[in-house]
Amino acid sequence: MHGIIFLALEDFLEARCGEGAWSQAMREANLVEQRFAPDCFYPDEGATDLFRASAKVLHLSLAQTLEALGRHMSSDLISLGRSMGLVREAWTTLDLLEHLPKEILAAFGNASAGMKPPDIRTYRLKYAEVAVAYVSERKLCPLLKGIVLGMGEFFNEPIRIEERLCMLENAPLCRLSVYLDSPTLKNHIEISREFQAVHSRIQEIRFFNQFAGIPVVNQGLVLQYGKDSVLVQIHPESLLAMRTEGLTYLALPHLPIGLKAHVASVDGRHGTATLQQIVATDGPIGRRLQSRVVPDQPIGIELRIRKQTVRGGIGNLSEGGICVILRNESPIDESMLFTPVQMRFTLPVHSVDSAATDEPTAKILLDGNLLHIDKQGERHRVRIVFRPLTVNNAQWVRRYYLAREQQASHQLRTLIAAEKEKQYGL
Repeated sequence: MHGIIFLALEDFLEARCGEGAWSQAMREANLVEQRFAPDCFYPDEGATDLFRASAKVLHLSLAQTLEALGRHMSSDLISLGRSMGLVREAWTTLDLLEHLPKEILAAFGNASAGMKPPDIRTYRLKYAEVAVAYVSERKLCPLLKGIVLGMGEFFNEPIRIEERLCMLENAPLCRLSVYLDSPTLKNHIEISREFQAVHSRIQEIRFFNQFAGIPVVNQGLVLQYGKDSVLVQIHPESLLAMRTEGLTYLALPHLPIGLKAHVASVDGRHGTATLQQIVATDGPIGRRLQSRVVPDQPIGIELRIRKQTVRGGIGNLSEGGICVILRNESPIDESMLFTPVQMRFTLPVHSVDSAATDEPTAKILLDGNLLHIDKQGERHRVRIVFRPLTVNNAQWVRRYYLAREQQASHQLRTLIAAEKEKQYGL
């Protein structure tokens, strides 16, 4: 274990219990003659004994001691990372976690000394959420949680941690979800004030919806606003998508985060919709790098993970990743988080460009990593992030998306024309 941990523990004990606490812990652990340096590595056995001895001195459980130590040492770790050029000044808690495995921890390993950093894998799922997997024989997950909570205190950010799996409860890894639990990202926006600002300036706001799995984005105006509802005027395509989904996402020009609203009613004749139950999202919206497409017909997929073959269906697809729908009896679970996956499926060529090839289907073979698992009733929704696509595969996915976009647009226009005909008796 890295000497920095031992020095941090000494400082923590002296700060908590006063002079002599460190010596007492060293005696309890039978390490009186041991000296620690910040640039050396030491056996894990001594660290375990010292952690337990420190818990005795503090009259706390081992888990409480480790978490408190993590909180205590977090600010010094951030300062050290900045001084070494590993941590950028602009980064805060979730940014640090996002870049932790490859850009920070890698600098603290030492293969020649038989020391390797803990296996911590992270993925930024959302603006305000990072998924973390921790795998280590040391099982120091309380220390990791303490460090994360300490980072939140350092940056004055409210951080919430949910632990779905834990090695201390015989799981193969610890699976954490770390959230930026800020009130400004929740329901504390004064809706009437925000829409008053937009209405008084006659500013346009952007609406984000989906129709047949294809994004529908248009600008609109606020006609009326109140404490609990807002009347907006928007393009017929967005109105139809809103009515189908029953909700919409909004981006106001002056807000750094997005809003989500329930669509209470739609008036196609006047081009308006009444929005209610308006709340803040967990970050900006409308910034997805790759648009997802929902297939218009079932597309099977075969996954190869840990020498097991699993079959399911494609829920949606983009150039960056895929959502796969599996039955509950599927062997895939959260213990496999971030595990490499090989995928095999076919895209219907007639939906892409039937003139481009004589083949009836385009066979796709991809590699990726298991990113997220969401259990919904009798189904698992598994999100997989792709490794870089080959030029050929990227072209097929892009073609398929464009073809589906054309189909959805044509369907939208047809429905809008039918509604107008019905409204005006044409």
